Amino acid sequence: MSPIVLALPVALFVLLCLSSDTFRSLENLANVNSQITALMIASLGQGIVAISGGIDLSVGSVMSLTSAILVTADPAWGIPLALAMGVCVGLINGFGVTLFRVHPLVMTLATMTFVQGVALLLHPVPGGVVPGYLRTLAVSQVAGMPAAFFWCTAAILLAWFLLTRSPLGPRIYAVGANPVSAGRNGIAVMRLKVACFVLCSLSAVIAGIFLTARVGAGDATMGAPYSLDTVTAMALGGIQLAGGTGSVLGVVAGVITLGLISNGMNLLGVSPFLRAALTGVLLLMAIGLQRREAIGA
Repeated sequence: MSPIVLALPVALFVLLCLSSDTFRSLENLANVNSQITALMIASLGQGIVAISGGIDLSVGSVMSLTSAILVTADPAWGIPLALAMGVCVGLINGFGVTLFRVHPLVMTLATMTFVQGVALLLHPVPGGVVPGYLRTLAVSQVAGMPAAFFWCTAAILLAWFLLTRSPLGPRIYAVGANPVSAGRNGIAVMRLKVACFVLCSLSAVIAGIFLTARVGAGDATMGAPYSLDTVTAMALGGIQLAGGTGSVLGVVAGVITLGLISNGMNLLGVSPFLRAALTGVLLLMAIGLQRREAIGA
């Protein structure tokens, strides 16, 4: 991982500390944590797909549909239905890419459009009531730490264990580096790629659950920015879009970078529209600096 990946959020943190007294307050730092939690969870799933050699543009729509389900379904069935939806979307993306050989960009773009339409049909107007226990899990404090910290920590540890300590991790890197070679060495490439897409969709569901609980209402468009933001975060974190390389630490650094930029611009009174433009520029720069040849070719 390039030192720049870790240096960028550190430099931003120091710059914001010098630029704004409000930024250094514990209240604001806790707010930054809450703001980046949904992005962190979704980006870790996006990173797993990217390491395997794919990309998933449907994460934002899955988050939106999760929000719609939580406020329209029976409270006892909201989370199971959302998780089942995530598994279905992941399977559709995975089989579309592997079995029918549709390019991941095209496949997940089609899924994104369809899922977003379903979300709007299900819950066309923002509002609704979020189950009380979810609200408590998202905004409460434990031992003086915000709940968002524990959501982030759990997601990071799970992704780290998957990629570095479980038998699945090396296989994901091998498939991303060279799927043909991985298949010749006995790795079930199709099943592994499908599993990565399912994990990505499930991470988007968890991110949608947290975001809906934090906001306290349902919104069928709340996930819209996350499709671009998750790709930007993982690219800033050094994950090659060609597949085969990347780390959880890199994704965490990329998410923190985006979170600090967003929070800093809010504190300094910069237009939120400029933030969206800056995200696009950062994505272009991050991808532009990546090497063009495929890993393991």
